[in-house]
Amino acid sequence: MSAVVAESAAQRRDFRRMWLGQSVSLVGDQISLFALPSLAILTLHATAPQVGVVRAMATVAFPALGLFVGAFMDRVRCRPYMIAADLTRLALFTVLAALALAGRLDLRQLYTVAALVSVCTVVFDVGYQTHLPRLVGRELLSLGNARLEMSASVARAGGPALGGAVTQLLGPALAVAANAASFVASAAGLLAIRTPESAVPDPEPTPWRRQILDGARYIWRTPLLRSLSAAAALRNLSMAMVDTVLLLFLYRALDLPPALAATVLTAGALAAVLGAAASRVLVERAGVGPVLLATVTEGVVWAAAPLALLTGSTAVVVAIAFVSALWLPVWNISVTTLRQLITPPHLLGRVHATARTVNLCTIPLGSLAGGLLAGWATAQWGERGGLGGALAVAGLVTTTGLPFLLSGEVRRLRRMPAVEEGGCEEGLCAKDVRAKDVRAKDVREKGTPL
Repeated sequence: MSAVVAESAAQRRDFRRMWLGQSVSLVGDQISLFALPSLAILTLHATAPQVGVVRAMATVAFPALGLFVGAFMDRVRCRPYMIAADLTRLALFTVLAALALAGRLDLRQLYTVAALVSVCTVVFDVGYQTHLPRLVGRELLSLGNARLEMSASVARAGGPALGGAVTQLLGPALAVAANAASFVASAAGLLAIRTPESAVPDPEPTPWRRQILDGARYIWRTPLLRSLSAAAALRNLSMAMVDTVLLLFLYRALDLPPALAATVLTAGALAAVLGAAASRVLVERAGVGPVLLATVTEGVVWAAAPLALLTGSTAVVVAIAFVSALWLPVWNISVTTLRQLITPPHLLGRVHATARTVNLCTIPLGSLAGGLLAGWATAQWGERGGLGGALAVAGLVTTTGLPFLLSGEVRRLRRMPAVEEGGCEEGLCAKDVRAKDVRAKDVREKGTPL
């Protein structure tokens, strides 16, 4: 018993080290999310479609490489590759900041760096989600995901404000440099971990093509994961459109300086902290399915954005951002934990990479669509009316995911399922579910995956 307690204490200690490094890195990421589009808009005078391309390049690697990275991470120890991804991103952002400071940066270079950083982000993201269950064990997954999401929410609260201040006082280039430094903390946290990591062996070693298909097949044959992945893809399409139009709206329609524009993002991020803190209580009281359905609010509230033009007050946008951001951490914590709990360990990297590929492949499309929509609307109705209307339309696209959230697999879900170790080869089988979130009648009649 004492050995088990000692192992658990070591796992918690190592998780805290990784968590601390990630918390610092997440702040840097939020600075970068503000600084890169600001660099394009304020320094390079990018058009709306060009801003869309910048944002698209930052996420293009997931649909291109995510499945391969997932299959690879299931075969190897993840931590060395996560450290390499951190150090590569450090180098790339350092070069980008140096070019900007020297006045030699152009849009092509910005596109290239954004695309290369996205490759590193795929490696790190898939590696992190695969490594976390190996480090803390399945019984601590919900706690680990909640703590990381809390850090992400805090980073979203402080990062934009810090990025806006640095951008206004010192310029976008130094804001990008601040993000580069944050990857040092992330790599240091990973290097401090003492728990040995070993790759989970595939019980039946298979070729790469078969391994990649296994992840996709598992999601397709598990109705719950299939519905959630489709809904996530559509909400990401909508929110990528919103994110692309939002800074253009703040800078060019409301004529805000960087520091004030950042306060809008900061207000939303403060709400995300509350959402992360309240996530567990919401799920316990209302049930997982109803809470996931309520997260559609994240996009719908942006339909009210044109009111900021009518009232002439940025307080309207601040309020919208606050209400919208409450729901992002609730979705992230619930869906990530569900996916980790019902996936067999040897498939976790592939399933996560497949889900992330499906979920995130719409972000480049949304970024491009948002830029094109903003450019077309501006040409039709001017910058103020066009950008306000484009922001409203982008938010309403979120409703396209409602049919998947209203499906029986999601709607009836009340509690996080408890699954037998190893899961089920053909999806989450009804016989493996011990949670009281599905009526016994449904399981007996259907005999299908949850």
